[in-house]
Amino acid sequence: MKKIAIFGSHHKSEQGASIKALILKLEEAGTPLYIERKFLSFLEQDLDFHPAICGVIDTLPEHIDYVICMGGDGTFLRTAHQIGVSQIPVLGVNTGRLGFLTDVDCHEASELITRLLDGDFTIETRSLLEVTEGNGSSPSYALNEAAILKRETGSMIRVNAYLNDDYLAAYDADGLVVATPSGSTAYSLSGNGPIIMPACRNFVLTPIAPHSLNMRPLVVPDDTAIRLEVDSRSRNYLLVLDGRTRTLPCDTSILLKRAPHTLRMIRLRPHSFAETLRRKLMWGAAVR
Repeated sequence: MKKIAIFGSHHKSEQGASIKALILKLEEAGTPLYIERKFLSFLEQDLDFHPAICGVIDTLPEHIDYVICMGGDGTFLRTAHQIGVSQIPVLGVNTGRLGFLTDVDCHEASELITRLLDGDFTIETRSLLEVTEGNGSSPSYALNEAAILKRETGSMIRVNAYLNDDYLAAYDADGLVVATPSGSTAYSLSGNGPIIMPACRNFVLTPIAPHSLNMRPLVVPDDTAIRLEVDSRSRNYLLVLDGRTRTLPCDTSILLKRAPHTLRMIRLRPHSFAETLRRKLMWGAAVR
């Protein structure tokens, strides 16, 4: 019997009936369940629901076969961070708003979950960014993007970018986003970056509020090593990886490249990125 770990949002009580229905379906199938501690507390205290589980988890155990993420894109990114390099397949169930990464709507999840238990699904791989600080620390990983942002609101920062050690440009801006295809519909998109199909092997460098209007997003092959060096009056800057924020001194450079592993996303039905664009971003919709 496949073991399943469940991570979830702690703030979606309005979707309580659908959340309960999915977990009960797994219980009825005799599936060994391991539930994230904070999510279990939400189930018990907010939904008055006490599922039968094999264990409470804070991090993802190695013996898990599948991961189910119940929430929005923020919860999915947090779950992807938990999965790390293990490449355990993850199913995203949307209980949030947009849910660009969480493809299955919560109200239909209990009906589709039988496909997961029967092994009737496909795997879609998504590329990740590997991010290493200049001091040689262990690498971190991001599914959507790495963003270098100014720490103070009063002045810009300068980000000097190098592609395979070839100097590209100095970005005088509020920040610079390096996004994967998955992240091209997130923070980068708000900076007028292009949407990249998930199967494409590219990264996009998108400046945030650049001083010069000539500084435009740039798409590069994902086998490019991107080195970023920062100059700022505050002597520090923010490094944000999928919403996880760190403050670094300006003499710390950042090296970004494609990670050697991928995130494996479970698809319970045929998936069309074009349909996702129409449904999630309202492409072609007549809004009156």
